[in-house]
Amino acid sequence: MAKTIKTILFILLLSSFLISCKGNDAEAAPQPTSTFETLPSPTNAPDRVVLIAEEGADSWTLEQTNLTLQELATASGLEYETRQSINASEITADIKVLVFLSHPNNLGSLSNAAPNTQFIVISDQDWTPSTNVSIIRVDPTYQTFMAGYASVMLADNFRSGGILTSEGDTLNIAFRNGAKYFCGLCNALIFPYNNYPLTKEVSQSATSAEWMQAFNELNLSTILFVYIPPQAYSSDLFNYIAQTNVKIIGITTPPAEALPLWAGTFLIDGVSPIRDIWNDVVAGMGGKTVNASLYLADTQAGLISQGRQALLNQVIDDLQAGTIYTLDPNAE
Repeated sequence: MAKTIKTILFILLLSSFLISCKGNDAEAAPQPTSTFETLPSPTNAPDRVVLIAEEGADSWTLEQTNLTLQELATASGLEYETRQSINASEITADIKVLVFLSHPNNLGSLSNAAPNTQFIVISDQDWTPSTNVSIIRVDPTYQTFMAGYASVMLADNFRSGGILTSEGDTLNIAFRNGAKYFCGLCNALIFPYNNYPLTKEVSQSATSAEWMQAFNELNLSTILFVYIPPQAYSSDLFNYIAQTNVKIIGITTPPAEALPLWAGTFLIDGVSPIRDIWNDVVAGMGGKTVNASLYLADTQAGLISQGRQALLNQVIDDLQAGTIYTLDPNAE
């Protein structure tokens, strides 16, 4: 009996020992740990500013617009690109600002299709903008008015001329009114006794030979300055005029070959006002109309003195202040 009891106690002690060892092994065993791989957060591409510059855009305006928009886009943390055209389906959500150098015929449908995109449009149209469109208003009659004014102001005895396009009625009126604003009838005091400026109208689709013929007709009266419209620009015409004493006034930037003949260019500056409205546009507050300014450029040939430049700039200021009406029928 005693032996049986001892055997039972031994078995109980051995079992207790084994259980204790098993528990210690469980505590000592390393526990698996969960690990999570940290993935980089996705980053959205920055919004964009897109300039639409159609083929044939004025080189000075295009250059200034590129410089201005690149600077403004960078300061606003936006990417910048240029295109020649765009349709409604291409105006994606990341295009924050869309800039046009001229008024697109489908501006209304474009702006309606992209209500979250702000549009800046340099426009010569009387157009009431929607809340996502800002208009920079240009008036091309300012340019031809100043061309007419400068032509008679710069020429001795008012001996100037203008080659005009037969399709440009209001521009032609403004050119003649500009001359009359300076000198009334502009009668030459020595032979030939003409009233200047002399003008010749030619279709804007005319050949270079026809533009040269128009210049010849004007120069029979010994003109000294001539206004040349952009449609007439060609190497043939410039080379022909270079054989005379006549100097040129224009309204778009001339090619380098014509600069020695060039008195000055009256450029519409629709670029500078972009800076004035930029913060509002980026903040989504459009719907404004502001006026473009007029700029006298390409005077490096030295054909306009500083005093005359100051007088021209004063007339430009008066135009933009609204004290001169370029299409005054009494002046015409």
